[in-house]
Amino acid sequence: MRVRCRRIIHPAADIPVPEYDGIRVGGVYPVLELVAYDIDCQIRVLGADTPDPGLLWDPADFETVDARIPPDWTLVIADGHTRLADARWQRPGFWTAYHQGDPQALADYEHVKRELLAANPPHET
Repeated sequence: MRVRCRRIIHPAADIPVPEYDGIRVGGVYPVLELVAYDIDCQIRVLGADTPDPGLLWDPADFETVDARIPPDWTLVIADGHTRLADARWQRPGFWTAYHQGDPQALADYEHVKRELLAANPPHET
């Protein structure tokens, strides 16, 4: 799945900006996951210069350019969240373990990221 950035609202200044943390208006980026919390939805997008593990964005600021879902993705509904992502990221506590430096979580993140970027590299306009 790939999306094109239509606009960026700077999170601290609440004003439109042409780029932020490796994401640029007009750029096309792979989606690493989709997360919905109650009525809020976000997509994790990784640009060429975006720090790991990518940033969560409002999907209203993007448009789909490739709707194909990667074959290893699963949909999980639990604890008030709906998450569409690679199955290796769906285990309970994955992101907590990742941020705590757990070697298996870091390895799983890197492996999935490499696969997604190889199939859908980001590109700027």
